[in-house]
Amino acid sequence: MGAALGCLVACAGMPALQAQSLYNAGLGSLPESPSQGWTYAVLGSAAEALQGGAAVLNTTATDATQAGWEVTGAANLNHTNGFALTFTVQVNSESHVSTNRAGFSVIVLCNDKQGIELAFWTNSIFAQSDNPLFTQAESVPFVTSTNAVTYTLSLLATNYVLQANGGNILSGPLRNYSADTALLNPYSTPNFIFFGDDTTSAAGSFAWYNATLLFPVKLVLTPTGLLSWTGVSNNTYRVQVSTNLINWSAAGTAASANNSFQFTGAHGSPRQFYRVAFP
Repeated sequence: MGAALGCLVACAGMPALQAQSLYNAGLGSLPESPSQGWTYAVLGSAAEALQGGAAVLNTTATDATQAGWEVTGAANLNHTNGFALTFTVQVNSESHVSTNRAGFSVIVLCNDKQGIELAFWTNSIFAQSDNPLFTQAESVPFVTSTNAVTYTLSLLATNYVLQANGGNILSGPLRNYSADTALLNPYSTPNFIFFGDDTTSAAGSFAWYNATLLFPVKLVLTPTGLLSWTGVSNNTYRVQVSTNLINWSAAGTAASANNSFQFTGAHGSPRQFYRVAFP
């Protein structure tokens, strides 16, 4: 299914809210503010500020600094059903003394503690392995520092897919890092998300604009061919069609300024199945 986030339908379904905003710097507050709900923690010397419409965290004073924002239990993160975290970030600078570490990382752990940690350099992104623990696994050359990039990290039944500005750039298996024996160990915490510098072997500065959780949409198809669903406002969804649930082709796109989406090109005869993908 790749990064598609849609329920398959032949004729009907029930609409539901399918997006949850986790952070929006446009509200004019840092992630740890009461209205945003994150927890900020720092060991060492770090600087945080709102700058240019983003929350900026800087740990470049010393590699020994660890700092970042975390949230636990914001939602039930069930990778069996599939979900995605979309976020916009620009890595301003990064340095490391180990090829297995990075000054900016994103961690997403599901309700069964499986998940993925992605490490960001200015010119590449890699996944942390769980065997051997916290060593560089699959990676991709990718410039993270020139502009703000919107990433979509999809966690599916057994694997993850990372997209950047709508295109797939990295994928691999989900990991379980709970064997970590460090005193401060978040990897045994279910439904956990982290943005920041979690290592004493690297440093960095990054600007974080937003983060939203996306869950599979439920589609409604009327006899007249109107397909509708609840999604993420001001975005475009790709509509795909199949007659056998194996081979999928593009049917079109749908955009909306609010969370109500419609696609008028769906038809129920001959019998067809539809799904939507984001982004």
